[in-house]
Amino acid sequence: MTSLRPATATDLPFCAAIINDYIDATEWLPRTISRDAVEALFVPSLLDQRTLFIAEEQGEILGYLSMNPQDGFVPALYLSPAARGKGTGRLLLDAAKAAHPDSLELTVFERNTEALRFYAREGFVEDPSRRDDKTDEGIPTLWLRWPGEAA
Repeated sequence: MTSLRPATATDLPFCAAIINDYIDATEWLPRTISRDAVEALFVPSLLDQRTLFIAEEQGEILGYLSMNPQDGFVPALYLSPAARGKGTGRLLLDAAKAAHPDSLELTVFERNTEALRFYAREGFVEDPSRRDDKTDEGIPTLWLRWPGEAA
């Protein structure tokens, strides 16, 4: 059974590996930052700035969600390939919604159609005025917002 918990410093290399592996396995997503540079972002002080939820099963980290606790911005929700399509993303997103029930916001690459379908099912709507067509990756990003429990 998949469980959630707050991240610890020992989890950070696993989080970096999940995002690095995702970038490497996603044909349409060019790598604009090296594996080492991604790993360098996952330092213990990150845990002072962001809320990180870890999804794990039998001690194996299946994915993580990173959230800015002040404004509910979610810069990252990544899953290992084995965890996709099994409710792990929803579990992580539900934890973020509970931690920030007023609203959540995030960006997603326009070409990430699986993520767009997932977020739509979870109540996120696009804010077209915040679309970014000038990304380092050359792929537009869409700004999505969950309006919160009161909506």
